[in-house]
This record gives sequence, structure tokens and C-alpha cells, in this order.
Amino acid sequence: MPSTVKRQSAAVMFTDIAGYTSIMASDEEKALCLLQDKRNILKPLIKQHDGIYVKGTGDGTLSYFDSAYKASKCAKLFQESIYDNKNMNVRVGIHVGDIVLDDGDVYGDGVNVASRLESMSPVGGICVSNTVYDELRNKKDFDGVELGLQSLKGVGRLIEIYGLKGNLLTEPKPSDYQNNKVAVHSDDEVPSIAIIPFRNKGKKEDAFYAYGICADLISDCTSAGLIRVASLEEIEELGDIPFKKKAEKLFVRYVTTGSLWKMDNMFQLSIELYDTKESKVVWSDRWQENWDNLPTIKSNLSDGLLKALSTKPKVEKNVETRNTQAYEFYLRAKHKYGKRESTDDTEIARGLINKAIELDDNLLDAKDWLAWTFIESGDYNKGGKIFTTNLKQAEKLGYIGAVGSSLSGIGFVYFTKGRFKKALDYTNRSLKIFKDINDKEKQSVTLFFLTRIHCLIGTLDKAFDYNRRNLEISKEIKDERGVGSAMIMLSQLYWRKGDLNKAIEIGINSLEILKNMGWAGGGQYSLGLIGLYYLDKGDYDTAIEYLEESVSILKADGNKDILFAIKYLFLAYKKLGKQYDEDEIHTLIKEKDYQDWEDNYRSFQLFEDTSYLKTAYNQIQELADKLEPDVKAKFLSYPIPSAIVEEWEKVK
Repeated sequence: MPSTVKRQSAAVMFTDIAGYTSIMASDEEKALCLLQDKRNILKPLIKQHDGIYVKGTGDGTLSYFDSAYKASKCAKLFQESIYDNKNMNVRVGIHVGDIVLDDGDVYGDGVNVASRLESMSPVGGICVSNTVYDELRNKKDFDGVELGLQSLKGVGRLIEIYGLKGNLLTEPKPSDYQNNKVAVHSDDEVPSIAIIPFRNKGKKEDAFYAYGICADLISDCTSAGLIRVASLEEIEELGDIPFKKKAEKLFVRYVTTGSLWKMDNMFQLSIELYDTKESKVVWSDRWQENWDNLPTIKSNLSDGLLKALSTKPKVEKNVETRNTQAYEFYLRAKHKYGKRESTDDTEIARGLINKAIELDDNLLDAKDWLAWTFIESGDYNKGGKIFTTNLKQAEKLGYIGAVGSSLSGIGFVYFTKGRFKKALDYTNRSLKIFKDINDKEKQSVTLFFLTRIHCLIGTLDKAFDYNRRNLEISKEIKDERGVGSAMIMLSQLYWRKGDLNKAIEIGINSLEILKNMGWAGGGQYSLGLIGLYYLDKGDYDTAIEYLEESVSILKADGNKDILFAIKYLFLAYKKLGKQYDEDEIHTLIKEKDYQDWEDNYRSFQLFEDTSYLKTAYNQIQELADKLEPDVKAKFLSYPIPSAIVEEWEKVK
């Protein structure tokens, strides 16, 4: 890209003369005089309001200002000054958005939207977007009429439009704006949506654009608040089936589909938002974008989807990169990692994301994503260092959502190392932020994590409370996956208390929920836990049935968190005198940074090595010593801690 190109946000004003082509065809001299008169009046007004006149486009003009107020004041004075000229039938459109300045020319999303607003304006009137009207609301010299959420065809945008009022202004009639008006979600039910990855119509090597943009769309909509969004993993697990079937299996009402075609420096895009309940298309559009506008494509789409679903983020999204090359590297990295087949692919993805960060150091989403790639590969120290750096930067920049995500990541790293006090501190801080910004999805995930921590440290009353809150949120947003996960956790809490029958009953219910969803990610853990409950009941044959299925799914998925299921399975084999591979267990144990007291106790049962028992005993004593006397006594009375103490008393 040339060095003269730069981006900025500005208030863009477009004007044109209605019927100018007809005037030119019948009286060319009259038309040219009309055009000259218009510019003679308009240019001084633009300069007077600190605007920049960019160019004339036939009978139209393009200019931009540093504020919506100045642009609107200029437009209003201009319409008033030509009110008595019956041949000067001018329409005006104003929008605040991103523009690209390139060797004296101006283009970009802000220009495209302003141009469409101008074409929708009545003769003698001014149409503005909500980004403009928000600045005018409290100004005594401005008033407006609401025209609703409009689909700007050929731009790929949904914009709330207003017509400005005034004695010498033509006020638009809302009834004239029904054709492009979008029916916003208005039911009491929580809106739910599946964003199907866009179809790549271009070259195979350009598939990362469609994949990455949709992955980001899912992330944006998920973090918006009271809305349920199907994960990319859930969508891809369903394979190539009709989108209505996907909606049915994912329990969502709305489905977004689309296509993207990269051609040289242009993108051709299409989008369709479908309401399965009403069996109708809510929003559809086809349009073109310049490659330079790549960073704005996703944000414009997510903005439109959230408006159509009547959902507004409580906190604005982090300022995203305006560096097109940086965003392209980011999209390439997410695609390479999402489709990885080897550790080499992971390294390539990290290299791409680092290039993006080099070009824009404030890409905190990219940095958080990089941290998780290290955590998922078992390098918790590296991931933790990145999260710690991100936290400081997010706090400095005031990116509240990024602060919450970094706190959550740090809490998880401390959890994997068995430093539960630190894990609770960071995770509780992240929960407060997610509550403040009304991010229901992340509240649910965080409450689930807090339940796990309190389950491990023996404070089961708190664990039950956190799990109850998680279950309430999951039901509120109709997240069947979240409900299933909370039920798995609830069964584990009853098992910790020693109520095996209740644990099995709830565990089987949770498994049914997950199976009905066709979701394996979680079902394998539920299978493993039910197997454990039957193991502790002494029903080893039934335990083996559940545990073998759990191990099979985990191995097929390439899941590294497999130690728990294999250990329980081999314990069941041992009870029945069956052969098992001790070396496999020892290898998996060596790969883990930390084993909790229950893990060490199971290792003792399997290998009859008292060093594991000693570690388990010391762990529960350390935990117990930090509890209040009554809580400590309750903790030590639970089946596993009690068994550990009893066994240790025999061998010490």
C-alpha cells in the first residue's frame, strides 16, 4: 500500500441534485449553471464549518468534517439557503465512519454509507445515520424523525436512520421507508443464532478470509450479552447438512449464511439472516468491498446482526486494527490453527499471528488467542506470561472486555498449577467484569470454572452455589450445552459428597442432554464420570462400558486431557483381573504439571505406590488447614478425603 494512504474516522457528507440527468438532457446550459450555483453556495459553507471539500461527482459532492455536528449544521444551512430555488432539488446524506485518504481522494465505508443515505433522503431533506444523530440529540437546534433500522442495499450494512426536521427542510415520511426496514427481534425469548462459515467462492488459498471473518463474527456476537450463539465447533461437527437442519440441531432460531469471493483487490460478499420461527429472510444483501476495507467487513456485519437481534453490547468492542495487512495475517493464523493437522501447522499459525502483532501491537484479541494456543499445547508458563502482559496493556488502554479475558486466562493457568487461591482471585475478578458488561456466555463459563475450583478445594457449599448460578444463566439464554455441562458438574458435586445414586442419576440426565444435541465435546467427560461413579459403587462391568466409550471418544478427538478416564478404566480392569498398560499411565502422568489429591489417590490405588498416597494426604491436609473449623470437618468427612486419611494412617 502507498505511504500516502491513511485511515481516520470522519463525518462524511454526500449531496446530489435530484432529476439532474433529465435537466441535462433537456437543457444542458441550465444544468451546468445549476451545478455551478450549487457549488458556489456549498463550498464556502463547508469551509466555514471546518470541512474538507473532496470532489464533485457529476451533480454530487463529497466532503468530510471532524464532527457530526459541524457536518449537519453545514447541510442544514445549505438546504435553507437554496429553499427558494425551485430548480435546486438537493438531497443530503451524512454518516460518521471510517474513511481512507489516498492522494487527495477519499473512499471507504463512511463514504459508501453516506452516499446511500443521500439517495434515501427526500428532495430538500437530510438523512443521517444513528452515529450522527447520537451527537445531535441534545443540541437545541436539531430534531429528527426516526425511520427505523434500514438495510442499505449494496453496502452490507444495517443502519438506524433519522431524517432531520426544520422549517425549511423536507421531513421524510416513515411510511415511505418500509420496504428496506428490517424487522428487529422483538419476542421475549432470548435471541439465538448460528453463524455458518461463509462459502468461499474464490481461490482455495483464499478460504481463510471467509473462515476467519465468521470465527470473529461468532466471537463478537457471543460477547455481546443476552444472546446465545452456537460455537464454531458445534457448527462444524454437524458437517454438510441444510442450514435449517443445523438450526434445529443447535436449538437456534436465526441462521446466518453467506459467501465471499476475493478478486484481485476487491471482495464480493453476500449475507442472509434467516428467521426459522417465522420462515422468512430478515436481512439479505450483496455488495463489494475494497481490500483496504477488510478490517471493517467483520465489524459492520456483527453490528448489523446484533441490531437485527435487538442486542446491544453493554461495553463497546475494543478498538480493532485499521491495519489491513495485520488483520489479514490474523485471519490466516486463525484458519491455519483451526484446520491444523500437525504441530508444524501450529507453529505456522503462531508465526502468522506474531506478524499481525508486529504490525499492530494493540491487537489484544490476537495476543489472547496466541496465549491459548500455548495453553492448549501444554505450555502453561508461556501462555501465562502472554496473558500477564496483555492484562497490563488492556488496563492501560481501558479495554474492559480484554481485561476480563486476560484475568480469566491467568486464573486458568494458576488452576493447572494447583495454585487455587491465585486461581480464585483472578477468576473472581474476571467474573465481576463479565457481569458488569453483561456477557452472559463468559459468566456461564467462569461460574463453571469456579465450581470446579471449589469442588477441588473442598468448599462444596460454594461449589453448589456457583453451579446453581451457572445453571440459571444457561437456562436463561437457552444454552442446552451449558445446561448439560452444569448438570455434569452437579453430578460430580454429589459424588464428592458421597451420594453415588444421585450422582449417577444426574450424570445420566446430563449425558442424555448432550447426546440429544449431538455434541461430543462434554459427553466424553460425562461418560468418564459416570464410569467413575459405578467404579466407586463396585459395579466394575458397567464402569468399564462407560469408561471405554469415554476413552474412545477422547482418543478419536486427539484430546490430551485423557489421563482421568484411562486411570479409572485401568482401575476397573485391575479390579476384574484384566491386563492394562502401566507405562501408558506413567507417561501421561509425567506430561501433567499438577495432579490433585483425587488424582494422586487413584494413582495409589492403581500402582499401590505409597508416594502417591503421601502426596494426596499432604494435599488434603494443606487444603483443610486453610478452611474454617466447621468447613474443615465437613471436608475431611467426605468419602475420598476420608479414605485418604484412613489409608495413610495404615501405612505411615
